[in-house]
Formats: sequence, structure tokens, C-alpha cells
Amino acid sequence: MNKTIKTIILAIAVCTAAAAQSAGSISLPEAGAKTLLNEGWLARRANEIKADGNTLSAQPFNSSGWMKATVPGTVLTTLLNNGIFPPPEVSLNNNLIPDIHETGADFYTFWFVRQFRLDTPLPEGRKLWLNFRGINYRAEIFLNGKRLNPTTHEGMFLRKSYEITPWLKDSNTLAVIVYPPNPYGNPNGGQGGDGRIARNVTMQFTPGWDWIQPVRDRNTGIWDEVSLTVTGDVRVQHPYVSTRVPGIRQTSGKQKEAYLNISAELENTAAAPRSGSLICETNGTRIALPVTLAAGEKRSLSVREIAIANPRLWWPNGIAGDLGKQPLYDLRIWFEAGGRISDSQSLRYGIREISGDKCPVTGGRRFFVNGQPIYITGGNYIASDWLLRLSPERYRAEVRFHAEMNMRMIRIWGGALLERPEFYDACDEYGILVFQDLWGSGDCNGAWNDQTKADSRERRWEYPDNHDLFLASVEDQVKMIRNHPSLALWCGANEWPLAADIDARLRTELFPRLDPGRLFASYSTDTIFTRNTIGGVGDGPYGIQEPEWFFSFRSTPFNPEAGSVGSPEIESMREMMTPDELAQFPRQGRSRSAAWAYHKDLGYGNHLERYGPVDNIETYCRYAQAVNYDQYRSFMEGWASHLWDWYTGILVWKTQNPWTSLRGQMYDWHLDVNASLYGARQGCEPLHAQYNPVSRKAELVNTGLDSHSLTVTAEIFARDGRRLWNKTQEAVAEPNRVAQLFDIPIPQGVEGVYFLKLALKQPDGEISSHIYWPSTREKDFSSLADLPRTHPAISLHLGKEGSSYRGRLSLEAGSAISFFNRIKVWDKTTGRRILPVHYSDNYVTLMPGDKRSVDIEFASELPPSAIEVSVESWTGDRQIATP
Repeated sequence: MNKTIKTIILAIAVCTAAAAQSAGSISLPEAGAKTLLNEGWLARRANEIKADGNTLSAQPFNSSGWMKATVPGTVLTTLLNNGIFPPPEVSLNNNLIPDIHETGADFYTFWFVRQFRLDTPLPEGRKLWLNFRGINYRAEIFLNGKRLNPTTHEGMFLRKSYEITPWLKDSNTLAVIVYPPNPYGNPNGGQGGDGRIARNVTMQFTPGWDWIQPVRDRNTGIWDEVSLTVTGDVRVQHPYVSTRVPGIRQTSGKQKEAYLNISAELENTAAAPRSGSLICETNGTRIALPVTLAAGEKRSLSVREIAIANPRLWWPNGIAGDLGKQPLYDLRIWFEAGGRISDSQSLRYGIREISGDKCPVTGGRRFFVNGQPIYITGGNYIASDWLLRLSPERYRAEVRFHAEMNMRMIRIWGGALLERPEFYDACDEYGILVFQDLWGSGDCNGAWNDQTKADSRERRWEYPDNHDLFLASVEDQVKMIRNHPSLALWCGANEWPLAADIDARLRTELFPRLDPGRLFASYSTDTIFTRNTIGGVGDGPYGIQEPEWFFSFRSTPFNPEAGSVGSPEIESMREMMTPDELAQFPRQGRSRSAAWAYHKDLGYGNHLERYGPVDNIETYCRYAQAVNYDQYRSFMEGWASHLWDWYTGILVWKTQNPWTSLRGQMYDWHLDVNASLYGARQGCEPLHAQYNPVSRKAELVNTGLDSHSLTVTAEIFARDGRRLWNKTQEAVAEPNRVAQLFDIPIPQGVEGVYFLKLALKQPDGEISSHIYWPSTREKDFSSLADLPRTHPAISLHLGKEGSSYRGRLSLEAGSAISFFNRIKVWDKTTGRRILPVHYSDNYVTLMPGDKRSVDIEFASELPPSAIEVSVESWTGDRQIATP
């Protein structure tokens, strides 16, 4: 053992302190509810404990030398939260944390202990169950001297439930020993390191990727919730709801009937037969099915098809309804005997039907919802946090960011995980379709000859080692999330199919049995998604492009991943690097520094220098945001300009990063937005007037399902604010169409940057407007520095209800152009950002006399007197508004 690791072990011993030995009191839930055991855990390295699990959980527990544990969480998050290591997201700190490849598995093998008492005795005829929603990777579980799992738990993605009634005492000690994945892989710089992590059924990115550094413990731990539930003898498990919406539906008006099918699995855990009724209740309908179960019997029961009159249909984001207002129905299903509920399950569902085909024009996958073709805009999502610090609040913020970008689909990438139910809850509410990969990636699973990989392609084609475990994990996780209306399709793996026998079982047996209504594709570039008729690649590219490229290069018709840059804002940069490291920002003629390379900087080429000299980090970040905005607006507009002609959809690689990375993101790990989000928001607008820089025409895009009569206005302004040209045209935006409108001239007598404003109006007011800043000097925007100094007049109205703030910031330009106004919310007592914040728009450019209102929403316990909102403009001094 080297000196560094010995020092760390000593530090752990010093930092641990005696914890309270009293067991926490727990209230028993009602049947069908759960009590979380997410507090009060202690942890200690397993090789420091001489007792085995039976002894450790049976004898009086001495907490001396144990540290407070983070559950749900990982070994590394427990160590971080006890101050053993510095934050690995900052600078090169991750290199200060020993990697399991160096230390061996024992360094990250830990005991987790939780003591508890029941505040009331378990009622007669009731059983108590201990439930784990995720342990990575192997585990032995003990309670009061009894080993609960008859075989070793294995697999990151497998829920487990144990009856603990016979072993309950007045004071209970639960002890879990968790072992890391093995093999854990060598983080040698390859995608997934040497690839051997994929021999396990676990997430593959933990040995590192081209957008992330290695997770040192490979996310070993009790990483998802632990709970207690109470039932009678008969358990209700895995309810399944599927909906049928025949015909082609409209977004409004009275609807024809839709149909609901419901089933559930019953298990009699008693040693004698049990009789009762399975009862289902939804939308005012109640159905009871009498049933008798033999001792130990498991049976699946189906309820007769239910007709739903005039259903409130679920549509993807931007098709119908307000943001986050998707119609969802409640369902409760329970088993009742003798007037007593034995077990109950509740869920929400949405009424929709998803189908698809290969578009005869483009050759790309075409998705239909409720009979209507839906043009897909979306992003690739890795994981909410690289160390699995997950929460419903963080999920909701991230999904909402995607909805605010006017996106309709999130792809959960195959090298990560199947997200938790709370993620899909948010997608249900915001109308975000989910493209769900399973656990595989071509990088680890043999898509290419790769010198970083330890095993041959042929060996990697057979990963993981335990095929039965992989299939069992898929079955369990499908049952966990299949009721979500947002879940659109299943995909075996990223860019390469899984082992042949696994793929065949998934295709022919598992998904037809468990979830027959959804599409299954073997891998993300499967021909089920795209017919490659132009000799291009199945996905990509991934670097910065010229804006006109997006309009002229014909990519894959349904592209599951193509990406670009996405450097964060200056405040996040300051929290992820030291001042010296920030001063080493990339510039022409200088190689990338260690810290910037470590945080996976992708590089902007010469795009920043087009705005002027880049001589400090503040200028670097300011120019980067202008490039981010223009890049992603052009990205989405370019694809939309060939709607249903070349393309059926595009998923950006990536919309987020689970750590402090410097590439491909619309918001960063801190949940701060950058200009990429608002450029993409503009380009993805369902009803949108846009400028095509190749044809030099105004275009009218409608990716919605309704027709709109509109007025389109175009204006060109000089930098001094003079209007040089304007045009107005009445137009009808036909559903699912892009229309060429009129030519946009290059103004005469202008040298450098000028401004183009496009606006859509209806009789009751303006729908949207957008500002472009082309230049008569090729790729030269430095004349933005000539804009007159000015700033908009601002006013803020902000109200608080509970911990939620909602308000509106109004901006009004004077006689000059106010360029790229960035809005930010602060805690003025500390000078720190308040995050996350949802803005209806940001990085706002105003032509002379323009007015714009920006809605702001965030959660904070701070009083209004501690809140301030800043507006920072390229053309004026920083301004502050207070409630």
C-alpha cells in the first residue's frame, strides 16, 4: 500500500467520531405506502470490522469509529461529505482521490449500518418488508443476526424486497456490506477505460469517457432509496397500464373514446390459500375481480378494457397545453379481503398512443402520437450527477430546462443508467418523450478495434459476464417505469447491439411480454431509426460548425446524437478552476492547459476571436456565450429548415453534463443556464420565423399540429440603431410545414455587423421575435464593439409564496441597440448565485424602443430583501433590480 493511501486511511480514522447509539423511531406506513430509511446511517470500511454480518447486526452496536453515511449515496459521497477528500468537480482534485484500480476493491468495500425502532407494534396479520431500489454492486444484508438475502445481491439495476417480520425486535440493527463492481476496469483514458467495467451489469462511464473523468469508487454503494412497507398476506405488484387511442386525433375539441387496459401481479405470501378481490379505481370507474390464491401462488390478473369518454389526451411538449400542464390520470389498485386492504399501489398515467414508421421521403424514423406525426427535437442526457446525488427537485429542474428549450425528447444514453421514477414523473408532467437506452455502449461492447481495451472485440461482444442477470435487471426495471406516458421507446445499447443472445431475448420474448406497445431497437444507430441513403454516418459530428453548415450539410435523417460546444458562464468557471487555471484559457497559438484538458474542453477554433481579442477569462466567457447562442440556434433552425424533407428529428449531443465538463451542454453541473439553452429555445420554437443564411430567405416553421394566420415582419438595423429596411407579409403557418417566405437583402453601405429582426404577430399581439447579427465582413463580428454605450430601463416585480418566487423583469431599450442582456438572480447577502432559476428568455437583444418581459421562477428560503436580479449588457454597465 503506498504512502498516499495510508495517509488517507489515517485521515478517515481521525475524521470519524462516535455517533449516537440510540435507534431512530419509525412510524409504520399504511398498506401501499412506504417509509423511507434515508437518514441515520453509519458507515465504515469493511476490513476494519472483525465481526461478520450476523454478529455485527446481533450484538449491541457500538458506533465509535463509524462515520455518518450518505444513503442513498455511494462510498465516495460518504467520504466527501465527511471531508476526507476535496470536491472532485473542482480543478484537478479528482486526482487526489485514489482510484480503485490502484487501491483494490477493499478500499471501497464498506459496511453501512442503520438502527431503528418501530413507534408502534406491527398490527396482527401485517407483514413488514425491507426494500432496496438500487445497490451497486454486490451486497450481503443482515438484520438482528439474520442474513436476509439467501444469495448474494448482484447488479446495480435490480430492486430487492425482503420480509423482515420474523426478526423484528424492540431495537433493530440493519447492516449491509457493499462490494464494488469487479472487474472495476483500468481508467486508462479510453471510453469506459479498458472496457472491463462492462463485464458487470452497471453503468459504464465510471472509468472515464471523453466528457468525464473517472469515478474513483465506480459508484459503489446503496445508491437509491431504502424503504419499509406494510402489507397483509397478499401483495400487489407491478401494475401495468396501457392506453389505446385509435384514429388520428386533434389537440382540441371533443375526443372520441380512448381505451385503458390494466393488469397487476398478485402474490400470496401465506402458507394457506387467501381469497379476496382485486379492486381497480380510476376516472370514476371502479372494478372488482374476485380471486382466490393458493399458498405461495403468484398470478397476473387483467381488468377488462375500460373506455374513457372524451379523454384528455397527453401530447409531447409544444403540441398542446401550457408548459408543465400535461393531463394525467390517477389510478389506485388494491387487494382487499374481509373489508381490510392487504396491499395497494397508486400511479399516474397519461392517455396517448405512440406509433411510428420509416418516413418514405427521408428514410428516417417518424414518430406518431395519437395518430399525428411529431417532428422530434431533443437532447442526449447522461445522468443527473456523476456520483448519483439524485433528487426529485434536481430531476424536475433538468427536465423543465428541456421543456423550456421547446424540446420534445430526451435520450437516456446507454453508458449510464436507467433513471429513477422521479425523473419520468417530471417528463410526464412536461411532455418530454423518453428514448431509453439499456446498459451498453459500442465503446465498451466491441463496436470498434480499440487499443485502450483489455479484451478483444470478440470477447467484448459477449459482455456482460452474467447474461441472466442482465435480463433479470431489464425485466425488473421495465416493470418499474413502463407506466409512464413519457416513455416512448426502448433501445438496447448505444451505437452497437448487445450480445446476440441478449438482443434476441429482448426482441422476441422480454419486451413482447412485458411492454408490447412500445418500440424496441437493438441500438441507437439501428436501421429502424434511419435509412442511410447519402453515404454519411449514423450519428455525429460533435464539434463546432459554421452556422450555414447546419442548413447545407445533409446529415442522418433521424440523428440520435450530433453535438457542439457549450462552455459555461464565468461564475461556474470560477467554481471549477483556480484563478491561475482560468488564466490559461485556450487561445490561438497556445496549447490547452492541464486543467482545461482535464475538464474536457472541446475548443471553439477561431470562433471567439471573430468577436475581438480574447485577453482574459471574462472576455473568453462573454464571447463564448455569443457563439453558444448562435451555434445552437443555427443548429436547430438548420435541421428545421429541412423538416420532413431531409429530417424527421435531431437529438443534440449533449444537453447536460453530470460533472463540471466544458463541452456540449445547455446548462452546467451547477444547474446554471448558459446561452446555448436560449439559442436552442429559439431554434426549436414550434411556431417560428427564421433566417436561412444559405438561401438568404425568411422561413416560417410550424412543427405543431394547428394552422395559424400570422403577420411576419422583418427589419434590418444599422449598429447606430437606424432602420435600413423592413418588410411585412401575411402568411398561414400550415401544421408540420416549413415555408419559404421572402428574400432578406444584404444592406448597402454597411461595413461589419448589422442586425436582422424577425417577428411573428397575431391580431392579439406579438408571438415571438428574434435578433440575428450577420456581418458584411466574412466571419468578423468585431464591429460589435462599435455599438453605442447604452442599457435598457429595467423594473422587477417579484412575489413569494412559501419557498417559491415568481416574477417578471421588464426591459425597455432607448434610442440605441441594447445587445445581449444577460439576466441573473443573486443572494445579495453572500454575493452568490441562486440556482436553479427558470427564465422565460435570457441573453436578450433589443432594437431601439423594444420592450421585453422575462418571467423568472426559482425556489429559495431567503426573504425578498435578500434577492437581487442583475442585468449585464455588452453595451452598458451592470444594473441591479430588487423586489
